[in-house]
Amino acid sequence: MRILQVIHGYPMRFNAGSEVYTQALSQGLADRHEVHVFTRYEDPFVPDYSMRQERDPDDPRIELHLVNMPNSRDRYRHEGVDHRFAELLDARRPHVVHVGHLNHLSTSLIEQAASRSIPIVFTLHDYWLMCPRGQFMQMHPEDPGNLWAACSGQEDRKCAERCYARYFSGAPEEREQDVTQWADWVHRRMTHVRRMAERVDLFIAPSRYLLERFRDGFGLPASKLRYLDYGFDLGRLTGRRRQPEQDFVFGYIGTHIPAKGIHHLLEAFGQVRGRAKLRIYGRHRGADTEALRALARTLPGDAATRVEWLPEYRNADIVRDVFNHVDAIVVPSVWAENSPLVIHEALQSRVPVITADAGGMREYVQDEHNGLLFEHRSPAALARALQRLVDEPALAPRLGARGYLQSESGDVVDMKDHVHDVEALYARVIREKRAARKPSKPGPWRITFDTNPDDCNLRCIMCEEHSPYSDRQQVRRAAGKPQRRMPIELLRRVLEDSRDTPLREIIPSTMGEPLIYEHFDDIIDQCMAHGLLMNLTTNGTFPRRGAREWARRLVPILSDVKISWNGATKGTQEAIMPGTRWERVLENLRTFIAERDAHARTGGHRCRVTLQLTFLESNVAELADIVRLAASLGVDRVKGHHLWAHFEQLQPLSMRRTPEAISRWNAAVREARRAVEENPLPDGRRVLLENILELDAGAVEDLAPGARCPFLGKEAWVSAEGRFDPCCAPDAQRRTLGELGNLLQVGIQEVWNSEAYGRLRETYLEHPLCRSCNMRQPVEVAK
Repeated sequence: MRILQVIHGYPMRFNAGSEVYTQALSQGLADRHEVHVFTRYEDPFVPDYSMRQERDPDDPRIELHLVNMPNSRDRYRHEGVDHRFAELLDARRPHVVHVGHLNHLSTSLIEQAASRSIPIVFTLHDYWLMCPRGQFMQMHPEDPGNLWAACSGQEDRKCAERCYARYFSGAPEEREQDVTQWADWVHRRMTHVRRMAERVDLFIAPSRYLLERFRDGFGLPASKLRYLDYGFDLGRLTGRRRQPEQDFVFGYIGTHIPAKGIHHLLEAFGQVRGRAKLRIYGRHRGADTEALRALARTLPGDAATRVEWLPEYRNADIVRDVFNHVDAIVVPSVWAENSPLVIHEALQSRVPVITADAGGMREYVQDEHNGLLFEHRSPAALARALQRLVDEPALAPRLGARGYLQSESGDVVDMKDHVHDVEALYARVIREKRAARKPSKPGPWRITFDTNPDDCNLRCIMCEEHSPYSDRQQVRRAAGKPQRRMPIELLRRVLEDSRDTPLREIIPSTMGEPLIYEHFDDIIDQCMAHGLLMNLTTNGTFPRRGAREWARRLVPILSDVKISWNGATKGTQEAIMPGTRWERVLENLRTFIAERDAHARTGGHRCRVTLQLTFLESNVAELADIVRLAASLGVDRVKGHHLWAHFEQLQPLSMRRTPEAISRWNAAVREARRAVEENPLPDGRRVLLENILELDAGAVEDLAPGARCPFLGKEAWVSAEGRFDPCCAPDAQRRTLGELGNLLQVGIQEVWNSEAYGRLRETYLEHPLCRSCNMRQPVEVAK
């Protein structure tokens, strides 16, 4: 995918929480995707809205597009920024735009992306969309000197009276004329922001608290909100070795703005008795920092000498430069913070946290378990919490050892897992955007790409390529023919040519094991980028990565995973599918379903899991038991097809070979249907049966008299060599339908709309292959 991140600052120019998170996410995404970042710089000697391009100094894969914004304190829309952003959209054509923050940029950026039908994801890091100042704090009406009183909610005139008329004008007190003007400004701003919020496809809230505030207080629909905790590079947060000191050391990490409550922390620290130090890390912030240092100098006794001011650290070195030198981290914010990164980072490094019992802060710190909570905005309560750790030196290590309580391991979310989750959300919004567009060109709704028919780790007896009865692979090798592996460029080009068609899903190789294909990750990324689902057929071995890792990558973009399954017992399964191991594939199936269900429980896409059989004389007696097994495991569907008897040795296994075989098949079908009714799934649903239908005695010659082809005019197949095929019949048989074109030389639209393909659609029942096809369904089922 081409991903465009939008953030109001980027490290190291700007190093607060949302900026640090955006950088970390961008670096994680860059492992598989093309990542661009639209952000700002501030240079008063360069014209406003000038653009420059740079690379992330820590990860040159990431291209930064910086717009100059030195003078933007009180505005929310900037046409100059909109123009620069529009130019970037047209030049880079991202598949998705992910907004982190728009303060100091322009809220109309959303309109620029939406007008181009680019899906938009927005991570809510604070209240800025709801509150023009971002933190729901205001000047107190009865105490004008108290700039940081808590605000109960956004109201146009209240915002003007208690914040904007004084905060932005600089006047010592508000005048009615100023209040009216600013109330109008706030109204225009909020009306515009709400209109922009409607154009966003999905909002991510890193805390449940913030999700509820935006749902209940701002009216964002629940369907457009998703809770997703932040992710972290766990390797960066390991190896803490506390350097021994005589004093108990409290640490503060972050900016020096009043909302962070450092003034309350200093006041509280001044009341602490005993051997204690306070280390305050962060970039010097002019008047704010000087005011805090002046406050520290007024602390009673020798407290001022025990406050140390340390410089900003590189986030990659937080353990070495910060956590190795503190015993506890304090998060004293006077605003109801959302989901502070520092809390997660400290807990992951096994450092206890002292924070307020408000907002997202209390969501991740549990009092007396992994830290201490104090009454929000109460320096006295904070002082008692600090004193307790000084008085009980064994308490801090005990609290810190418990780590992050939202997981059994005590670990925060690994950035690799977080990237999977974010990718899944991108795929969802891209897919929904595509589905909402009416196709402007004809084409198939599904395409099967035979990516690697010569690659398989099993030798299933019914496989036309890899069966022990087949000599095709040996003949190819003897003739010196190369392995058939589709050029990934072909797949990319076909998908690009199918942008405005009804295409909704693709199937990787059904002959051979697709998970062996070297470009399979690229196929996943192509599905995400184009808004397509994947319908996967795999043999259940999950080669290379195992079932859990493949499930994490695949579940968000799968419509269905059809796992080849040909028995209810070890003996039958391993006899039909030589090379498989019953115990291993059974465990793989359980693992995959568990990951699928876990993803669905968090609001993610739920794919279908299918057991896919070839109906054989050697497994027909176990058909009902396969249904029972499926129900016990949570499998949604059991599907199959009758045997294509490619080899003489297979002919005695066909359930269509004689009326007697058909009779046995029909009895098995009836027992399978009873098994469905008697064995519901864990959630009460019934296992779906597909193509498991009783046959007439005449099915020896014609499986479904009068039935229409389920593929022509609906689906397409592309061989590894680029040949366009009209159906899934065995290769030798479907060649009898004629050569329709090679997509290495022509586009898929040219073939789909060709006279030859149109003629086949009209006359296919004249072909012997089509009349005897195993894939046709009775007319009443096909409907």
